[in-house]
Amino acid sequence: MYKTIVLISTLLISASLFAQEAKLKKGLLERMVQPKVSISSSYLSDANVEGSDGSVNVSKNSIRLNNAIGGITYTNWSFLWNNIADLPFGNGVDKPIEQMHSLKLNATLPYPINDKWFLLTSISVNTTFEKEMTDSYGGGIFGFASYKINDDHALQMGVFANYHPISTLALPVISYSYRARQTDGLQVILGFPRAYVGYFLSDTLLLRSGMVFSQSVIKLSDASTIENSGYMEAEDYLSNLGFVYEFTPSFTLESDILYSLKRDFILYNSAGNEQANYSIKPSVGISLRLKYLF
Repeated sequence: MYKTIVLISTLLISASLFAQEAKLKKGLLERMVQPKVSISSSYLSDANVEGSDGSVNVSKNSIRLNNAIGGITYTNWSFLWNNIADLPFGNGVDKPIEQMHSLKLNATLPYPINDKWFLLTSISVNTTFEKEMTDSYGGGIFGFASYKINDDHALQMGVFANYHPISTLALPVISYSYRARQTDGLQVILGFPRAYVGYFLSDTLLLRSGMVFSQSVIKLSDASTIENSGYMEAEDYLSNLGFVYEFTPSFTLESDILYSLKRDFILYNSAGNEQANYSIKPSVGISLRLKYLF
């Protein structure tokens, strides 16, 4: 009788634990596939092209629909030029570029190995262009292995790469993180291509600051005054200081003051041969983003 009771109790406990584990896995899966829409706008103030009195300010707007597994993003850049005649490129009369567009599809593949090691890979395909989409396609990969030292500290190492037939960039990912997944107190990520420091003042308000490096290749218009049917490779170092406020678990507002430390771009002709390179001086700006979780 005693053995029967023990056996039944063991089976009930096992069934309960299995049900709890299944419920946790189901909840995790539901959160991973739950869609989210993000709408963002940013502005960088007027800044001179180095070596000239010509200058430009930039507005950027984007909309993104994604979840933890993948997503799609459309981005538009608008350029307002000043002292066009003094710019070191273009025809000195017409605006060099008025609009740029980007459409990006990405998939994220998380893979926990054990209690210490975790792999994350993000793969993307994109098209970035002024007017015509022909020969504007590229791809990217961001992958790293994370090693958990303890509940607060972790190390990440991997690779960041953007592929385009005109120019391909591959750089190492090396970083250290402190409480990166926590939602209270201090968070820190130190490394490349991203550095970040955040502090939760409350359950709903996060103060943050950081810097991120980005790179892309843009297909210029067939009638471009800069380089007919050519390409422009842009590299940016952008820092931010701002906050994230959670109105509800589904609705979040983000706002930042921006500082563009360095913006470089290289021009290529239609055959992919480098023609010239330029830099834009530092400038300040602001950004606003709204996120809604369905």
